[in-house]
Amino acid sequence: MTPPLNRREFLQTVAVSSAALGTAAVAGTAGAQSEPHFSRELPGGRWHYPAQADLIPFGHAVASGDPLADRVILWTRITIPDARGWDVTEVPDPQGFASVSVGWVIATDPALTEIVNRGQVVTDASRDFTVKIDADGLQPATTYWYAFTALGFRSPIGRTRTAPAVGQAVTELTIGHVACTSWWQDYFNGYARMGERGDIDLITHAGDHVYEVSGNHMSSRQYPDAEGNPQLRGYEDIDNRAWQSIGECRRRYALYYQDRNLMAAHLGAAFAIMADQHDYDDASDGDTVLISRQQAGEVYHEWCPLRSPIPDGSGQFPEAPGPNTNVPIPRGDDAFYSYRSLPYGDVAEIVLIDIRRHRDDDASEMKILGDRQWQWLQNTLLGAQARGARHNIIVNQINLSQLGTVNTPLYEQYAEALQAGLGIDPRGPEIYTTGWGGYPEDRRRLYRWLREQGIVDNIVLSGDSHGWFGSDLTEDPQLPNYVPLTGASLLQPVGVEMVGTSMGRPGAQDVVADELYWAANGGRQAAPFNDAANYDQNYRPAGLAAAVAIETAAKAANLNLIYFNWKAEYGHAMVHLRATEAVIENWVSPQREMSHEAELVAQHRTPRGNPHLQPVLLPAAVVGSRVDPSAPAPAIVPVAAEPPPEAPDSPDEPVSQPVTGSSGAWGVGAAVVMTVAHILRRRLALGRNARDA
Repeated sequence: MTPPLNRREFLQTVAVSSAALGTAAVAGTAGAQSEPHFSRELPGGRWHYPAQADLIPFGHAVASGDPLADRVILWTRITIPDARGWDVTEVPDPQGFASVSVGWVIATDPALTEIVNRGQVVTDASRDFTVKIDADGLQPATTYWYAFTALGFRSPIGRTRTAPAVGQAVTELTIGHVACTSWWQDYFNGYARMGERGDIDLITHAGDHVYEVSGNHMSSRQYPDAEGNPQLRGYEDIDNRAWQSIGECRRRYALYYQDRNLMAAHLGAAFAIMADQHDYDDASDGDTVLISRQQAGEVYHEWCPLRSPIPDGSGQFPEAPGPNTNVPIPRGDDAFYSYRSLPYGDVAEIVLIDIRRHRDDDASEMKILGDRQWQWLQNTLLGAQARGARHNIIVNQINLSQLGTVNTPLYEQYAEALQAGLGIDPRGPEIYTTGWGGYPEDRRRLYRWLREQGIVDNIVLSGDSHGWFGSDLTEDPQLPNYVPLTGASLLQPVGVEMVGTSMGRPGAQDVVADELYWAANGGRQAAPFNDAANYDQNYRPAGLAAAVAIETAAKAANLNLIYFNWKAEYGHAMVHLRATEAVIENWVSPQREMSHEAELVAQHRTPRGNPHLQPVLLPAAVVGSRVDPSAPAPAIVPVAAEPPPEAPDSPDEPVSQPVTGSSGAWGVGAAVVMTVAHILRRRLALGRNARDA
């Protein structure tokens, strides 16, 4: 046993510690004189980068995602202007910073005074100066506020919320859903409408989260120049063309994440994102690979606040790495793993499946998912059923329900519109053969298994189709196996699906209008990018007629297609889970201009135990009973250097030393202080124990 310190030994220890601390401080000061000085001034030159200048070094604000009952992912990105260029693969030390130390904090109040966890990590060019924290030690079903500090500034403050735990008296959940978000074609007003809600628990995303290219579709807006004025930019502009390198892929996320409306959504709620095919797009120049699908996937994991699962196909999550360690970024083939689930106590299981990257034509049971993912999905849904979860929210990239084209009264008109407008050959039984429609036996197997297990309260939220498709999920949507008016069928539906329309990516109306516009204006590559007024006035009406014809024919051919809207009405969905039912809403927001408006265009109810979309004739917006304070308006605040985390209180607890970056004085001094404090506390505690003995 270590003997207690006497007075002389105590003073000697303090003297030695003070000398060590003084030496460290001097060394730190000397080092600081040669360290770079951070400047927020935009340098011009080769630095033309999509970021909000007034928020630099947090030019893309903050975000959170994938909540569990006791932890949540927190994200930010450090932006350092440098005249040498914006791409950190070419300029890995902007302004001389090879790395940056970033502090973070999470609290139960918007003022960040009631702190529950904090830490400090280092980021650098290897992860595009992004920061991803797994903040743990949190309480379930609790709203938190969080922020980061770096380079002398505090970030905007974000709001997030943990999932409820099993057995909690939580009976409702409010979920926003978006799909196929295209920065060029939509002002993202729907994002802002979700972010400003006080009752929101989560925002899910299916379909393409970040497109690799503008697609030569008519632009709603141009990227502003240095004075904030819209620029006339062509299809070959770096922010319009398909990305051609890792740096340009990262830049595309920067273009999206600097958007004020998307920023409002990130500041207001946690996200659960499932990428589609465009997010993983590769690029080659002849035989030279410019960016691989794996590398595009790595950027998705870098920039999105997602909880990367263990890359073994189990869908399980690793343990939180601690407050002073960045969440690792999956590399190579590991970046293909992102299917996962988020348990929301007794209310729901949030399940994100991936039908794009794990298809296996040699699989014995489920080719579209692959046998490993199919086994995981079964185990996940059975586990949710065993714990008594009332709903399953299944985030799915492409329509699950079939969309047939034959045996309709208007088949000839339907076929002509599809062929001319969408380039789809309608002679087959389904339109969407790139997804579940190409694997009908897998879909039947899924439906049969769900019915056999009694797992029928499933709400599937999908994307990719750029329109609203609201369906009952049944493998035979014809009488007598399915009765559309009541849903009381011989083959009971195993859930409902709402395919979210896009935020701007063309649906049927705009696809037809695009073809007509390109034909009249020199083709897809030659047509001007910024002619929206002419496009809307002279070409969209013809597209509208085609869309209405398709909607009419499709509903006649597919009795389980309860709601279909393929017009140029873009926006978001809301899902309100309640004890006895779920309410699904379709909201449309202006596409061509910034706006605070949103219109509720449809509302459906589906009862628990008997899933069936029931249209609400006089819809009124549903609002949850919880009203959280809004996140503060995005702003940065100058701050003093972050104090180091407190030393451990327990004498047997290991010392947790902060990780330091380019500002080394705090790191060295903190390490000495914490070490000395730990020695003193331990020896004094041992002394007390010796006296007590």
